[in-house]
Amino acid sequence: MSAAVEVQEPHPHDLNAPVPDRVDRATLRELSTVNDNRAALAILSEWVQIGATIAFVSTFFHPVLYLLAIPILGARQHALTVIGHDAVHWRLFSNRSVNDWLGNAVVQWPVFLSVESFRHFHSTHHQHTGMEGDGNRFLWRTHSADGELTPEWRYPKTLGGLVSKILWRASVFTGVRWIVRSFFAAWFFRSSGAQFAARLLYVAAFAALFTVFDLWLGFLLFWIVPFCTWHVMAQYMRLIVEHSAIPGTGAYAVTRTTLATPLERYFIVPRNIHYHLEHHWYPGVPWYNLPKLHAALMAKEGYRSQAVVAPSLRAALASCVGTPEPVVAT
Repeated sequence: MSAAVEVQEPHPHDLNAPVPDRVDRATLRELSTVNDNRAALAILSEWVQIGATIAFVSTFFHPVLYLLAIPILGARQHALTVIGHDAVHWRLFSNRSVNDWLGNAVVQWPVFLSVESFRHFHSTHHQHTGMEGDGNRFLWRTHSADGELTPEWRYPKTLGGLVSKILWRASVFTGVRWIVRSFFAAWFFRSSGAQFAARLLYVAAFAALFTVFDLWLGFLLFWIVPFCTWHVMAQYMRLIVEHSAIPGTGAYAVTRTTLATPLERYFIVPRNIHYHLEHHWYPGVPWYNLPKLHAALMAKEGYRSQAVVAPSLRAALASCVGTPEPVVAT
């Protein structure tokens, strides 16, 4: 594989609004370089951790060990979705065909997603963040038909309201709905008939493998349960802090960056996804260069004084807690 390739500016998913603080073109060109080896090693690392966790708990099975494995496996599933998120922006592998096929086969399909379906909604989320046309409005049901935030996504909330939302989403039902939805998305958001056929063969091959080697119970315990609990919980915690209860104006008022702790990064916001304002302004920068992009932006007085940067995920969630704002009829 090619070691690196430079992105051409502008990126097709760029925000359709002024970005107040821009890094220079030379810096952006350097930071937008795709490194195939970094991507491959990241994917391999996640699957090694998943395999080692399942092998260890299966060998020395105990209910306590199994319960401890759920957050590890769910967090690694979330990490795969974040790596796949780079594939959505054509930032995973330098060759676009390889980017999409490998992004699906080893990253997205295992977590009931596809590059094509995610790209359909996520590209417009970047282009129209928080505005009409934002794909998140449909995907996460954040707004009503008249454009108002739904009660679930209205912040700040009481502490009880925040906790109950997270726990409800982690209580299996949301994860099951995502899995079922993925089968419909496979048809409606296919890139080609060949890609759809490949995904069907992919699912059939694993179904046959699980049947022949009697692995369905293990699949349920070590994949479906973590997916429908910890993985979903981490997704919602991340989504909440990314775009909720953010003070500010203009492009600073819709996205938060969170300087997460090591444990928060491992279990909830993996692979630098917490540098979210940076990512929204520059979707062509791959995940491993986001810390450098953050440093470059912090050198600018406007960004340094106006960007909402939480010192931890806990602090970011705390800023989403308070007296709920009254809904004023219009």
